[in-house]
Amino acid sequence: MHWSSPTDLPGRLVPSSGGRVPVRVRGFVEERSPGPSRTPDRGFAVVLARTEHDVVKVVRGTTVLGYLPPAWSQIVDFDLWSCEQAGEPALARALLEGRPGERDLFVMLDWPRRRS
Repeated sequence: MHWSSPTDLPGRLVPSSGGRVPVRVRGFVEERSPGPSRTPDRGFAVVLARTEHDVVKVVRGTTVLGYLPPAWSQIVDFDLWSCEQAGEPALARALLEGRPGERDLFVMLDWPRRRS
């Protein structure tokens, strides 16, 4: 999916700016994941969802691709809560990096600004 065009999934992009920092998805297994898109080098949409264990799962279709690290789960928690309250799924940009069979999955997120 090309990110200059609207996403083909209904929902809200988290973060709204689209993200700047690639965050590695823990527990990603390429062989078990659904195909991301025809152009994985451009990125594709994934759904971020809170779990009862205070971590955020990364989902594509019905498949859980992995989880955000705990610190990043805390950073995006309010955004995900806001999407839940609005009844919208929280979408994020995802990228596959590496050679086929040895790829890592990254989700693009915003680095939080320090408060003065």
